[in-house]
Amino acid sequence: GLKHGDAIGKGMSFCRELGNLPANICTPSYLVKQARLIEKSSKRVSLQVLNEADMKKLGMGGVLGVSKGSSEAPKFIILEYKAGKKTQKPLVFVGKGVTFDTGGLNLKPGASINEMHMDMSGGASVIEALSVIAKLKLKINVIGLIPAVENMPSGSSYRPGDILTTLSGKTIEIGNTDAEGRVILAD
Repeated sequence: GLKHGDAIGKGMSFCRELGNLPANICTPSYLVKQARLIEKSSKRVSLQVLNEADMKKLGMGGVLGVSKGSSEAPKFIILEYKAGKKTQKPLVFVGKGVTFDTGGLNLKPGASINEMHMDMSGGASVIEALSVIAKLKLKINVIGLIPAVENMPSGSSYRPGDILTTLSGKTIEIGNTDAEGRVILAD
């Protein structure tokens, strides 16, 4: 019980720390660094990171569209933990990793924008869940998926009315650029 409690408590604490980091530190690349630490700490964890070129090849227009306005490159983090039977289907955790959300061109009001560095808390939760599972050496298979982006306004931002084609081939018409979470999670 003590081992379990310690691992879960530390995981929850670190997840909060990630969520509270300012956006100039906790970028998509920083989330990748945190995922690499988990991979290095356990032989049962593997990490794959899709960069912008990989996402273009795969047709991940949702993640690419949202990230267009930012100078920070998007990352798609895939963590895998394999300790269950080979025939066991994996649990799949998906977490939104928007490291800063201005709302894009549908800019958030001033009073709402100061907390938007925490829009990556779902992604942080997935990273830390994999960390805790690995520390506890659970006999399961788990996949963690984290699309990591910034949603920023600029001359290259995606716009209301744009049509984005997602990984599945389905299209999304953008009605509001502040609906970025649904758009990136579609991929």
